[in-house]
Amino acid sequence: MLVVVGSDSRSGAGIAREIETIACLDVRTCLAVSALTVQTQEDALEIQVTQPGLVTGQMRVALQANRVAGTKVGMLATAEIIVAAVAAVLREHRAHIDIPDPVLASTSGRALLEASAIPHHEVASDALCRVDTQCH
Repeated sequence: MLVVVGSDSRSGAGIAREIETIACLDVRTCLAVSALTVQTQEDALEIQVTQPGLVTGQMRVALQANRVAGTKVGMLATAEIIVAAVAAVLREHRAHIDIPDPVLASTSGRALLEASAIPHHEVASDALCRVDTQCH
């Protein structure tokens, strides 16, 4: 399973939780990291968004190096990551989003998806979700 997701340094969500959950299903995970965060239970202290080109590269390598049976997206952070990376690479590889899990804000309420990116996330999810699964 290809997972495009951010980190959560307290391990409440993000990369750590995705790998744990998917491993419980006896499935291997490959990753594209969209952002790094410094978070506590009370606050998201810092957010470093990954450059879209780096997300694109991570996704391409993961798709080329592995037999990917599904894709899950979580924290995508910006419109550029959604459009220039995720949507573009999935179309290029004729892949789709199997599990859309949009992350809008941290537990403490800090925005983790730029407001301008919300319409792009909805359009990408609608366009790239599998036809035979319910995405919303």
